[in-house]
Amino acid sequence: MPGVVALPGPGLPFARALEQVAAGPMLLSLVQQLSRDEGLLRSWALAGEPTLSDGALGGTGATAPRPESVVLADARLALVQACARVESVAAAVKAELIASAYGQITTATAKTVPGAARGGGAKASARAEMALALRMTERGTAAMVDGALLLTSRHPGTRWLLTEGHLSPAHARVVVDEASVLADESIPALEAAVLRRAPERTVSELRRDLRRAVAKLDPRGAAERHADAVQQRAVRITSLPDGMAEIRALLTADEAQVVCGALDRIARDLPTVDRGFGARAGSRADALVAVCSVLLDPTADGDFLPALRRTAAPVAVQVQISAATLLGLAEDPAHLMGHGPIPADLGRLLASDGTWQLAITDPDGRLLDLHRLRYQPTAAQRARVTALWLHCGHPTCSVPASRCDVDHTVPFNHEAPGTGDLDDPGGGHTTCRNLCPRCRLHHNLKTWWGWTTTPLPDGTIAHRTPLGRVYETRPEAQPCAA
Repeated sequence: MPGVVALPGPGLPFARALEQVAAGPMLLSLVQQLSRDEGLLRSWALAGEPTLSDGALGGTGATAPRPESVVLADARLALVQACARVESVAAAVKAELIASAYGQITTATAKTVPGAARGGGAKASARAEMALALRMTERGTAAMVDGALLLTSRHPGTRWLLTEGHLSPAHARVVVDEASVLADESIPALEAAVLRRAPERTVSELRRDLRRAVAKLDPRGAAERHADAVQQRAVRITSLPDGMAEIRALLTADEAQVVCGALDRIARDLPTVDRGFGARAGSRADALVAVCSVLLDPTADGDFLPALRRTAAPVAVQVQISAATLLGLAEDPAHLMGHGPIPADLGRLLASDGTWQLAITDPDGRLLDLHRLRYQPTAAQRARVTALWLHCGHPTCSVPASRCDVDHTVPFNHEAPGTGDLDDPGGGHTTCRNLCPRCRLHHNLKTWWGWTTTPLPDGTIAHRTPLGRVYETRPEAQPCAA
């Protein structure tokens, strides 16, 4: 019932009770009260926890009571989630008010100011009026107004999810931005393709979903936009403070992958000190400077740049393309690993070049599983697992699988690895089914910092956090799947 809050108790944990409160003024008031009253928060949070007297350990499948510190930490996180829902509702209301206020100010100005109706004067005046009232720049105000108008007029599904607190304002903005190249009649199909999973996605994951969907819905437009964008290729330098400068290179996606791959290879051979975690960008800078220095100075010592030799193996960059598109029977976008969707014509062009790794996908994209007693995965297993997962297997992580460790979901038992048979209860086997790419940070979470992973029969991996929350991930559909 509206206005009624179900109190936490047996069978209704605190976080779930908070989720059942509709996002709005009551939820905001409740969050404010709980955040300020430590005693009330503690009593509500502990009320939803099982106790030994509830038979939690009596074989019913329930878990043991969590330590009080963990319960309170989980409750605080639930309050943060509730605040995020309130922010979403406020953003939806704000967008509607911005659109209506802009329309009414424009109309009123056109009626009351002579000549304002001509040449877009009334609209410019309305944006300037709102910019002053909100203490914003006129450019920022124009972007805000345009976004609000598009959200309220073209995106009913996105607006509804935002109003119900299922999407963040950032998620809604990325939908509006990425869909701006589509005609109005294509918006329902776009929302139908991406919104079902949108509440579970990060902003970057949703942007990736949207770009794939846009490329499939408008392949001809994608090819035309790519042809126009190619004309903008450039390299520019910008001066920065502290004796620094920024070089920006605008390249086609395949060119950018080749450049970064070459810089990574050169960086491995440079005689520099390892910078530790997050050193990839700095190493690329060293490699770029080293290459240019050798090319400009014939007397420079280039022996430490073996990757420049023509005998070196080509940089491995993978293009995925459907068999139908490769044969010219379809115009579905291809997928450039590390970038995303690319026009079908560009995909076919790259597929014809023997220096690229080509992965032709079938409608199912199933990969065979191999059982191994060895700890280190084979090169074939690494390739299969990387192609299957595409990204780090940790929830919300978008690090490309090619840059991740290949990790055992069920830890490998070095003492008793088992026989490799399906019925053998030995340690986690080195199989494609039990292997998953994980970036170094999330690999460490699982190995050292209290996170556990459990494979499920359908290929899903359940991740249990130190707070006891469980999140699931599964390999995404191949980018070129129908």
